[in-house]
Amino acid sequence: MSDFGTRIGALLLSTLVTLAGAASAQDLPPLPAAIKEQGKIRIGVKCDSPPFGASGPDGKPVGIEVAMAKKIGVFAFGSEDGAELSCVTSEARISSLNSGKLDLILATLGRTPAREEVIDYSSIYFWGTSNVLVPADSPVKTLDDLAGKTVLVVKGASQIKWLEANIPDIGILQLNTTADGVQALQQGRADGFVGDGGLIYTLGGNYPNLRVIEEGLDLGVNGIGLRKNESELKAFVDAALARLREEGFYPEVITQFVSEPAVAEVMTRGFMEEPPQL
Repeated sequence: MSDFGTRIGALLLSTLVTLAGAASAQDLPPLPAAIKEQGKIRIGVKCDSPPFGASGPDGKPVGIEVAMAKKIGVFAFGSEDGAELSCVTSEARISSLNSGKLDLILATLGRTPAREEVIDYSSIYFWGTSNVLVPADSPVKTLDDLAGKTVLVVKGASQIKWLEANIPDIGILQLNTTADGVQALQQGRADGFVGDGGLIYTLGGNYPNLRVIEEGLDLGVNGIGLRKNESELKAFVDAALARLREEGFYPEVITQFVSEPAVAEVMTRGFMEEPPQL
């Protein structure tokens, strides 16, 4: 093919991609005017919670929820660049949203009554249990064995209320990040580290000196966080989430970030099926 033909082919391909992106946006409810005007949708993601979100080798966010955020950028503006991603900690997620720094939180945000008082949620996109990571040689085998012991959680974690209500005399040490929690556990500063099941199983696979207690706790659901009363944006986000499920987006993406087949199967069910009655 001549250089001219190659350039024409590339131009046609670029045009088709652009038109496909535009068509995707047009098929969904309209974006709020303010987001259209800013030309991007600002989304907070986790960068310390694999496989949902982590920092890649180049320092940029990668993970299942990160891939979701990028697709929302495609739906909104025809390109992944339409989503401006920012790393957020569990503790700072809601304040970053309500201060206007972000438009959405897509960052392992469990839906709780307390949070629903200050933000709105999209429809549910994931459900699952949390789990506990302990040293491989720990005598702790079940959740009951944690009575009177100390566990680590990330500040702002939704599991705190469940732990206090269901495990007698449990001590809870809150740290800033997942990395802090894993380090503290390995240093012997606590008996276990509690987090979302997908995160805990991923960590368990990455650290041979740690293991996962199979018994799950605190069945919960995740949604995308929005500021209160932004009905137009919520309609767009809910439609985008429905499309991701309809297009079979999750099974393919999950296998990119979860190497253990049994864990991938559980997570796929959490993303693709409706949650059980809570």
